[in-house]
Amino acid sequence: MKKINIYKIISFVAIIVLFFILILPQTFNVNKKQKTEQCVKNMTTIYKAIKSYMNEREEDFTGTTRDLVRMNYLNTTYECPENGVGDKYFLSGNYMNGEITVSCPNGEKFKDHILPVSLVE
Repeated sequence: MKKINIYKIISFVAIIVLFFILILPQTFNVNKKQKTEQCVKNMTTIYKAIKSYMNEREEDFTGTTRDLVRMNYLNTTYECPENGVGDKYFLSGNYMNGEITVSCPNGEKFKDHILPVSLVE
């Protein structure tokens, strides 16, 4: 009788362990996808703020997200969520040709951290 209970417990634990082994990789991929989506969302917000700045002031933009916050074009500064503190975006805007560049500081490591083409065009 005791052997049957031990086998039930061992099989139950084995099923639970197997379940976690199968679910863990999917959890990490979802987290990576969320960070990518957040990074792209951040860059889109910054892009729109630079566009507003250039349209209102009719001049080029050279600066940081902190400058955009100070001038009330953004509510907060943004950093890439992938590696944490200090990952500031690279940004610039040319008023004459309308070219705006917002790029992720981790762009070489994470190739999918780019602005959508539909926004840039």
